[in-house]
Amino acid sequence: MRFRRLTNEELETLEEDFIQFLASNHITAKEWVGLKENNQEKVEELIGLFSDIVLEKVFLNLDCLQHRTKDTIRVFYCQEDKITMTGLQISDPSKDLTNPEDLSVLADPASLKGSVKVFQVEKAYVEERADEVFGMLYKDGCQPASKSMFDALVKMYETTN
Repeated sequence: MRFRRLTNEELETLEEDFIQFLASNHITAKEWVGLKENNQEKVEELIGLFSDIVLEKVFLNLDCLQHRTKDTIRVFYCQEDKITMTGLQISDPSKDLTNPEDLSVLADPASLKGSVKVFQVEKAYVEERADEVFGMLYKDGCQPASKSMFDALVKMYETTN
């Protein structure tokens, strides 16, 4: 399996898609029931393959990810051939960038007390794009982000550099 197995709840919401997947692999409903009763290894293999297909589509459609700590926010724009990361680091003890209400600093950075550092870096993918997005989500603790959040940080970066 390339990514991870979909949960039972995720599989339930994709039941019609899974049925089409089985049909495209020439597996009838009767054969599926037989596999579930007699060949659990094959069942897991098919679910794993379906999971990889679904998740690859999801990861290819995600364009921005974020990673936040109390004093730093990094937003990653996952383009076709590279990732651009734009970040903000603050030293204002009254703000916590993990708190959604404190993200208003993106619209008004002048409201911050203390130092503000905006930085940007690009890197080419080492692995396939979908694999790197998967790793960022499930190993590095990133979460999906909006393109507008990335754009706000880029605007801050451009005005400070």
